[in-house]
Amino acid sequence: MAAKVKLNKTDLAKLEPVGSKQTVYWDTELSGFGVRVSNGRMVPKRDKKGNEVKDEKGNTVEVREYGYSFFCQGRLRGRVIKVTIGKAPTFSPDQARRTAREYLGKMAAGQDPRIAKDTANGSATFGKMMLGYAEWMEQAGKVSAAKVKREIEKDIRDPFKAIWRKPANAITVDDCDKIIARLEKAKTPRQADKIRSYMKSAFRKAINARRNRAMPEGLKLADVKANPCNDIEKVKGSSKARTRALSLAEFQAYWTRVKELPEPGRSVMMLHVLTGGQRIQQLSRATLHDIDHDTGTLTLLDYKGRRTEPRRHAVPLLPEALACIERLTGTGNFVFSCDGGKRPINGKFISERVDKIRAEMAEAEELTGGHFTPGTIRATIETRLAAKPYRVSSDVLGQLLSHGLGGVQARHYQHHDFHDEKLEALQMLYRMVEGQPEPSAQIIPFDKEARA
Repeated sequence: MAAKVKLNKTDLAKLEPVGSKQTVYWDTELSGFGVRVSNGRMVPKRDKKGNEVKDEKGNTVEVREYGYSFFCQGRLRGRVIKVTIGKAPTFSPDQARRTAREYLGKMAAGQDPRIAKDTANGSATFGKMMLGYAEWMEQAGKVSAAKVKREIEKDIRDPFKAIWRKPANAITVDDCDKIIARLEKAKTPRQADKIRSYMKSAFRKAINARRNRAMPEGLKLADVKANPCNDIEKVKGSSKARTRALSLAEFQAYWTRVKELPEPGRSVMMLHVLTGGQRIQQLSRATLHDIDHDTGTLTLLDYKGRRTEPRRHAVPLLPEALACIERLTGTGNFVFSCDGGKRPINGKFISERVDKIRAEMAEAEELTGGHFTPGTIRATIETRLAAKPYRVSSDVLGQLLSHGLGGVQARHYQHHDFHDEKLEALQMLYRMVEGQPEPSAQIIPFDKEARA
């Protein structure tokens, strides 16, 4: 445990680090206020007049100059944060203590003193605004919040430190263009457009955050009145429509090879198809608690788009899908797992097996349409179910795959759950991959004598 001392000029000069490690000393007067003492560097020893001290041989005597950095630590909205105040001798212990008292008061009031520290002309920096946007995503329950924060730091903070420190209300369209252009030159148009979208959304949130006390400080203090990203067009090549869908023969060959995989890959890949090619992120979040055995459904949470609350997406489970789940789950809770349900799988697990099957199909000359990816399986399912002899309607396919449901009709007027229609479509899908014919309508002969 760190030692406690009274931090004043006299006692501060006596503090040394323990061994070669930086050492923390807490103030006995103000709880949460402390100083970090580091080894620093060797400097010439000086007498009272400021002259360098020499030894008998005329060499300059050196002494170690320790580093003293004041900080405070407190809780902000339930989380412990540390704020660096400054170094001695720029800050005396008394000055640092007054600042610490101010910062701790802000934390108690729910304000982030780190933002106030980094503001210029009353405005939070661009970086604080962007981190505030990531914090808002976390508060809104967006599962991608952590990923967005990492991408913001990697593609904005690290390569553009000057822009990152610039006041948010001083950011121009040229600043935003520089950030996007770097990713375009790196031939990553998809990532470039994602960063464009993050910046545009952050500015929009900041504009509307000034009178909203629930919003993160980084957005509230940005003092933004215009969105410099409004006129920046979508990055070319960032969203390529999926034009590849497996032919029926390719799809059946894919299914045959899926069933030949060793476990747990076999059951994982079968379940991916048997649930209709659902998005991997949604499947990976599913647990045993999301299965309703009375209705025979698996409820997935669809966070995609601007939803503040996820859409509950119920997928009927065929007996074959339930058998896959039975083989995959054990002592854990996750449905889409390869270690007995303890941890969910990720997209890489699926991609590696799709790559293996694709290579085998190419070698066996079963691949007539070229390269395909896990996303192709989802596109194939929709394409084949829409064609003869299945002719599943676009409304049912939209419900089955949870897309195209953002219109007024879907939000306010369409309350049918489509359970039977989705189940019928999945039954068709199973017959399709197994090469089974669709049952035809039974023709009942007309009995003339009976009519008479």
